[in-house]
Amino acid sequence: MIGWPSPSSKPTACSGERLQLGADMLSRIKPVAWPLIASIAAIAFSPLLMLSTGEENLYVLWIAVLMAALWIAQRLTKREVGVALGDSKSYLAAFAYPTVIIGCVILGAWADQLFDLKDFMWSTVFRRISLNFLLTFVLALITEEGFFRGALWGSCERAGFSPAKTIIWTSLAFGLWHIAVPLVDPEFTQPLIKVPQYAIGSTIFAVAMGALRLRSGSVVVTSACHALWNATVYTLFGAGEKAGQLGITDTSLWDPERGYAGLALAALAAILLWRWIKPAKA
Repeated sequence: MIGWPSPSSKPTACSGERLQLGADMLSRIKPVAWPLIASIAAIAFSPLLMLSTGEENLYVLWIAVLMAALWIAQRLTKREVGVALGDSKSYLAAFAYPTVIIGCVILGAWADQLFDLKDFMWSTVFRRISLNFLLTFVLALITEEGFFRGALWGSCERAGFSPAKTIIWTSLAFGLWHIAVPLVDPEFTQPLIKVPQYAIGSTIFAVAMGALRLRSGSVVVTSACHALWNATVYTLFGAGEKAGQLGITDTSLWDPERGYAGLALAALAAILLWRWIKPAKA
């Protein structure tokens, strides 16, 4: 009979050597290379993991893994990752951003007589927005905001990027990461011709979030803004090819994410936030 090998110091030594070798390899990676490595890992592997496994949640959960891995590998500080509550003015701007844009789109859709309120119920709207806000806030904190405005942001700072370059880099990475969403996620399915607009809109949104992140030093602030945006937009307007509580089926113009008016308003808001924060002078 062949017995199990008895414990010895050799395997332990080998394990220790492997850990030391891994640590040495990580230490040899220059700080300026980390943002590129992390961005490619997010953009490329999120859709690949989802398509290869059939698990939709892996698209987002993968960047939670990346967030933790990047934080640990670079030994980022809490300040670099944005672990802070933020200030009242930043929260005011964070809640004003989605409120003003969505409010203007609602007014435009109302003026264009696009509402179909046969299934509209205030209680349903309030419940869905409240629940979606809380759920999205927690998820965004440990996934999209935690990675793009958290660990990747800190990695860019560690690489010596200026505040303006950090916003641009993380925003482009965020936009590119979203390109595959309407192609592989059934909840956000859109015609191929609309995919570039979706990616551009995501990039513009990220610029606004980046400005808020720079102003507040907090991913909690950006997570709150992100959560209010998603909860309100998807409840009232829907997502992909689905209509929301307002019953708007023609989303080509009056929709915060899928419409050209929403895109223009988001771009204007991002420009105003940029001018207010002044990243080039930060």
